[in-house]
Amino acid sequence: MHSVGRLGSLFVGLALVSGCGGQEPQGPAGAEALETAEAAVYEAPDSLAGLLGSYTRYWPPAAAGELTSMTLAGVEHVDRVEGSYVRTVSRVCPFYGCNTESGTFWALPNNPAVGALIVFKDLAGAERDYYAITQLQRSPITGKITGIVLVKGGMAAPVPFTMTRVGF
Repeated sequence: MHSVGRLGSLFVGLALVSGCGGQEPQGPAGAEALETAEAAVYEAPDSLAGLLGSYTRYWPPAAAGELTSMTLAGVEHVDRVEGSYVRTVSRVCPFYGCNTESGTFWALPNNPAVGALIVFKDLAGAERDYYAITQLQRSPITGKITGIVLVKGGMAAPVPFTMTRVGF
């Protein structure tokens, strides 16, 4: 049998590893309480102000043909964001830069049918793909979006992924 001292140390170690035993981080005062672990960091995308900028994929890693980075430039309106983009996708390339795409985009914070979304079009104006924007993270200092959780539309089993702002 283990002594009480060793058993107590084991429980304390397990509590520290599992994250128990300390005060949980709190969201801003008056913030809506959500049921996820990301609730203290992420919020619903009810405004896309601060969206323009560069982002790189954080988690999970990109599958073939998936978005890995994007730079958005344009104009932020009250009800939408629109402009041009340059992005890279995960694909095997026979030459440098063949995985880079550019074109135009538009994003809405509150599409009645699907919620917040961003649509990418090629240079000819044909739709390439679209993503639902499920959550945002903002800088408390600048108000710019620092993280976006996206879900690719039109897929049988979509997997949410996080894009993180590069630079400010």
